[in-house]
Amino acid sequence: MNKSAKTDDQEGTIYSGEYFAYVRGLFAAASVLGVAELCLNFDWFLGVPLWLKVVRVSLTVIAIGYWLGAPRYDPVLRHAFKVGLLFLFLRILTLSHAAEPMNVAFYFPVALIALMTIATTRREVWAALAICVVSFLIARAGDLPVRAYLGLSLVSGFAGYFGLSFLRFRARLFELLALLKDQTRTDQLTGLKNRRALQDDIESGFRLLESDGTGFSLLLIDVDHFKKVNDRYGHGAGDAILKLLASEIRHDVRAMDPVYAGAGTVYRFGGEEFAVILPNTDLEGASVAAERLRRRIHAKQFQADPLESPIPGGGVTISIGVAGAEPGSGWSEVYSAADQALYRAKDLGRNRVERADQQPRNGDGSNLAIAG
Repeated sequence: MNKSAKTDDQEGTIYSGEYFAYVRGLFAAASVLGVAELCLNFDWFLGVPLWLKVVRVSLTVIAIGYWLGAPRYDPVLRHAFKVGLLFLFLRILTLSHAAEPMNVAFYFPVALIALMTIATTRREVWAALAICVVSFLIARAGDLPVRAYLGLSLVSGFAGYFGLSFLRFRARLFELLALLKDQTRTDQLTGLKNRRALQDDIESGFRLLESDGTGFSLLLIDVDHFKKVNDRYGHGAGDAILKLLASEIRHDVRAMDPVYAGAGTVYRFGGEEFAVILPNTDLEGASVAAERLRRRIHAKQFQADPLESPIPGGGVTISIGVAGAEPGSGWSEVYSAADQALYRAKDLGRNRVERADQQPRNGDGSNLAIAG
């Protein structure tokens, strides 16, 4: 297992542990409140029908059971969600007795807790608690027993705890989702963006082109005869070379940013295939940038473990197809144009740059896309 995989596993364990502690804490609070409610409403509890007694006892058993038994289970969201739905369903069965004075201490905070789940800031949580306090004072004008007031206080306190802890947990959850989204758009070997990110960014580029006329160019890059590199030096060396190539391409793209307005982005979307998006760059500028990159790789001496000796300059070369975004077209059109230019570069002998808008003249194989 590589270092990045171990890091991902560690991060996943941390988030899983946080979620586990959060869910278990909620059921611990529900257990305490369930027992307190039964004790406070014990006289009323003795006078209700048998089915209602079974439901109330079941609710308490479910809360306590999940609180104590959860460490034996994988705390996945789906499992906790099912338990929560069962808990809610059993509570709904008692709605016919909602008017009972002893039940007011529960059903009002249920609505309050529902408000807590849609609160997005601490201010909204405190506002909901303020509403609860006002309602509590209004309820004093009625004939609720003292024990019902105590129950209302307990569950209202739980509602405040739930609201504040839910805000923290939701923030961590969104952070995790952002991390997972980033991982699905990142190539694990090179750290570059992957094919999914390439398509998304090209589509975003076309939306920008349609809105304000800001165009971009696409470079598709293929390592020449990479299978021979793997066969000669081994797949471990091949992976090392790909990482070095990714670093060289990224370095070259960053170096051209002061020349071409806008930061370019590098992608790995296949085994030995890379791509570059150059925003605010026309086809001519992108072709010059591609030729500079080709020459840089051609002159590069590759040295990396587990290579026994460096690969000299010219030992690793690339072919590049260049296409520019046109108004009214889309992802498939610009990608296909760059792909056809790339294959033309490979058919003409590799280690060259070809533009999508130009064809070789007289079949002489000269690179007409780049002057000099």
